[in-house]
Amino acid sequence: MKSPDISLAVVNYNSVSMLDGLLESALADSFVVGGRAGRLELLVVDNASRHEDHRELARVCTHHGARLLRNTENVGYAIGNNQALQAARGRWHLVTNPDVLIRPGCLQHLLDALESMPNAALVGPLASMDLAGEVLLPPNELPETFSETLVNVARSSDGVARFHVRRRACYAQRYWTAREPMRLPMLSGGFFMGRRETLLRHGLFDAGYPLYFEDTDLFRRYHQRDLALWHVPAARIVHHFSRSALPRMKAAMFRNAMGARRYFGAHFGPAGARLWSRLLERSAEHAQDQRCPYALNVLEPSAVAPLITLPPGAYVEVSGNAKFSLTVGLFPQSSVVVGAGEQPGTYRIPQPFWDSLACTHYWLRTVDPATGDTIHAWRATRCPTT
Repeated sequence: MKSPDISLAVVNYNSVSMLDGLLESALADSFVVGGRAGRLELLVVDNASRHEDHRELARVCTHHGARLLRNTENVGYAIGNNQALQAARGRWHLVTNPDVLIRPGCLQHLLDALESMPNAALVGPLASMDLAGEVLLPPNELPETFSETLVNVARSSDGVARFHVRRRACYAQRYWTAREPMRLPMLSGGFFMGRRETLLRHGLFDAGYPLYFEDTDLFRRYHQRDLALWHVPAARIVHHFSRSALPRMKAAMFRNAMGARRYFGAHFGPAGARLWSRLLERSAEHAQDQRCPYALNVLEPSAVAPLITLPPGAYVEVSGNAKFSLTVGLFPQSSVVVGAGEQPGTYRIPQPFWDSLACTHYWLRTVDPATGDTIHAWRATRCPTT
């Protein structure tokens, strides 16, 4: 049997309903190596999913020709991925989450970038939340003590919140609009690729992270060693962000805090870990998380996606929090009439994206791309479809 070129590794835990789409999209994305058709290996590590999923998981893996490695207990994301790396046979190794769809051309663009960009160690794509590729997920920013201080103080200070939003938006806008590969200090741990020999030599995930921050730790280690991380905007995926964590959000947030504490202790010493803990305590004590730092237009709750004014050249951010500390970006092609009876200079948030959201409050703003400043802001509430 000929050796595979790319080994795709996915750790599964109660996510078999999404796994079929991931594997199908991977096999459909053909690529070329040395003038011949590339060969793809599929590896699924199951972390003791519920018993009722076992038969479907075996069927999905058999149907797509994936190797299934079963664990008798949930050993965690880091250990599961490390197991897959040891079992893989490809020259290149791809780490992905199960809630991903790979868009055509993605693997070829990543492979080409990995082999052509200076000192490239790991590469990652541009991710959207929708098949149309209009709702763009934000870039990951490598946590530092300064940035964490901003995020936490912004929860109680409008002035700091506005400064943080402008700073974040300028970085995100460069990322969202990049046309050529862009070197970054951090990629998304939900989907990235590197040479298998690189990952074996410098390490994949630290098994001490229970879930969350194992990717942050990985990217920081590589960045500090001048092993280049490249964002490749021509490579595209759809990432249904955090779908697997939503049913267990309380446990996920607990593990997130454990991972953060370990990360700041490992990379900033005991003082860094103490600072992170104090920031978390102070922000929780003084936070005013429902107070937006901008004047708001409050829209009537609706199952219909919001219609907002859109000045020429502006783009749109949508956030699940009033401080806009983390947002998705939308870049309409032009301010046009978008529906019967609607006026030029308006824009409707894509209905499929709106339908995918939970029924709660969301904050929207139109942004000046030159400065990151807010032009208009709204609070919109999604209601159940009746």
